[in-house]
Amino acid sequence: MALPYTHSGTFTRSAGLYSALAKQSSLLNLKPVKRITFSFDPLSEKAIVVRHTLNFFHLEKVRESNLKCLLKTTVLSTRADPTIEVKLVNGKTLLFKAVNLQPLEILKKFNELVSSQAEAESKTEVLTKGKLTKSQKKK
Repeated sequence: MALPYTHSGTFTRSAGLYSALAKQSSLLNLKPVKRITFSFDPLSEKAIVVRHTLNFFHLEKVRESNLKCLLKTTVLSTRADPTIEVKLVNGKTLLFKAVNLQPLEILKKFNELVSSQAEAESKTEVLTKGKLTKSQKKK
C-alpha cells in the first residue's frame, strides 16, 4: 500500500541567509551585557567573520538596548584566532572562538545565551506593574 504523500521535503523554501541574519539581528539585546570585546588579526582570512558580526552589534537599535555596554575592537598582529569576549553584568564571561563559525551561528548562540536573559527580565517587570493602560488591555 502506497503512502498518500508524494512530496518529500519541505513545502516552502527557506527565505535565505540574509533574512535569517536580519531576524537574528532584530532579536539582539545588550541589557545583560557589560562589555563586548572583538579581537582579530586583520591579515587573517578568518577575520571576516568577526568583522561581519561586529557590524550587527553596531546597529543603532542594538546599541540603544544598553547605552552602558562597551563595544571594544582589538586589532592583533600576532596571528591569533578571532574571538568575541562577552562580559555579563552578573560577572560571567562568554568566549566565542570564531575560527570555524559563521556570523549566523554566532548571532544564534548570542541570542540563545544572552538576549534570552534580557527578555525574561522585561517580562517580569510588566507583570509587577499595578494598572494596565488601554493599549495593554487590548493585547
